Amino acid sequence: MFFGGDIGHRGRSVAEKSNAMKSFSLASLILLIVIAALVSSQLVMMRQLADARAEVENVRKKYGYIRVEDEKLTYVSRITIHEEDDANYRLIVPAGSRYMLHLTDATFENDGFPSHPIPTQTISLNGWTDGADVVLSYSISYPAFVLNSKNKAPYIKAPRVVVHTEADKYFDYVPPDWKYTGGKSKTADLQTGPQKTYATDETIEFMWWKDSSTNRGFVLWLEPYATYDARESKKNATEQTDAP
Repeated sequence: MFFGGDIGHRGRSVAEKSNAMKSFSLASLILLIVIAALVSSQLVMMRQLADARAEVENVRKKYGYIRVEDEKLTYVSRITIHEEDDANYRLIVPAGSRYMLHLTDATFENDGFPSHPIPTQTISLNGWTDGADVVLSYSISYPAFVLNSKNKAPYIKAPRVVVHTEADKYFDYVPPDWKYTGGKSKTADLQTGPQKTYATDETIEFMWWKDSSTNRGFVLWLEPYATYDARESKKNATEQTDAP
C-alpha cells in the first residue's frame, strides 16, 4: 500500500508539473503575441508619422506655409506652385511697411550679389502698405529671340526677365544691345529654408544672374522705401552741388 501510494503521489506531481509547464507556455505565447502586436503597431505608427511629416514638408514647399511669430517682420518662403522655370516666393509683409522692387541690368565681375547696384527699372509697391500676403515670381529665359535695337530684322538672341505676382506684372525686360556668346550663364537665387525673416528696414536680395563670358546680367531685390529715398535724396543733393 505504501508503494502504491508513492506512485500515486509521483503521478500527481508529474501531472501538476505538466499542467504548470503548459500554463507557462501558454502565458509565454500570449505575451509574445502581445509584444509582436505592439512592435508591429509601433512600426506602422512610425511609418505613418514619417509619411505625414513628408506630406507636411511637401505642402510647406508647395504652398509656402509660414509661421508668423512677430507681426512686425517680413516673412519669405520659397515655394514651387508655379511653372518649373519660375522662382516663386511667398511673402508676408506687415502693415505700414513700404518697399521698392528693383531690377538692374549691369556688368559685375565677381560672382555674388553686387554691392550698391543701380536700378535699371523700379516699381513702388504701394499696394503692400496695408500689409500683403503675395507670391512673387520671376523667370529668366536665355536665349529669348527678340528684335534688334531698331525693331527690325535680323533677330538677336538675348535674355528675357519677367517678374510678377499672381495679380500684377512688374517687369518684362529684354536688355538692349545684348552680345550673345552662346547662352552659358551663372545664377543664384535666395534660399529661405522653411522660411526667412527680415526687419522692414532690411533689403531682400532675390537673385543675381549673368552671362558667363561677358559678366553682364541682372539683379532683383526688394528695398525699403526709406533706404531708397535716402539714396535718391543724397544723389539729387550731389547733382545740385555739382551743377554749374
